Amino acid sequence: MSCMRELSAAEILGVWERGRSGTLPERALDLLAAGGHPETPELLSVGERDALLVELRELTFGPSLEAVVECPSCGEPLEVTLRAADLLEERTAAVDPGGSLRVPTAGDLLAVAGAASVEEGRRILLERVVDGALDPGLEDTIAERLARADPGAWTELALSCPECAAVWSAPFDIVSFVCAELDAAARRLVDEVHSLASAYGWTESEVLALSPARRGAYLELVGA
Repeated sequence: MSCMRELSAAEILGVWERGRSGTLPERALDLLAAGGHPETPELLSVGERDALLVELRELTFGPSLEAVVECPSCGEPLEVTLRAADLLEERTAAVDPGGSLRVPTAGDLLAVAGAASVEEGRRILLERVVDGALDPGLEDTIAERLARADPGAWTELALSCPECAAVWSAPFDIVSFVCAELDAAARRLVDEVHSLASAYGWTESEVLALSPARRGAYLELVGA
């Protein structure tokens, strides 16, 4: 059974507020902590972290994930619907990469979040997961071994355009996706609190304590 649980309206606002000045790796771990992860999420492999985020997202926002991507060939916007269950089904647990390597963790991503460039971030990450001195000539080989060891850390979507029949693959970053959804949900909640507090004089905590259905009913009454 999953350790994750649905985020309440108050928790959504709390995570959103704390994350406004944070990096995506920091926000990911804050989300897991708010969603009930009982241990130290920094020690999770990246694939394990992302799988738990998918579960948390499904519990909080529902089983379907909707996104819009642009066809790289004709520029046509394409609506994509994903199922959380399918994303979880495709994920494979991390394995020991062997030798003097270990699988990168969520904590390692925290350490590279402030890197000045992608190249610097990759070098810092590899230095952290290699036991001993990092041979620059082996960086690509090491990166490939690590990717094979934690396949759940990387998700690619197979896409096709109904307008021009182009076919391509696109990376899907669950952290960016969930954080964007959370930001949108928090802004909606702020609007709802403002409308109902203005109409009825309720406090923020009183508005957030209402179920979504009851908040919606009151919002209809005040025409918001």
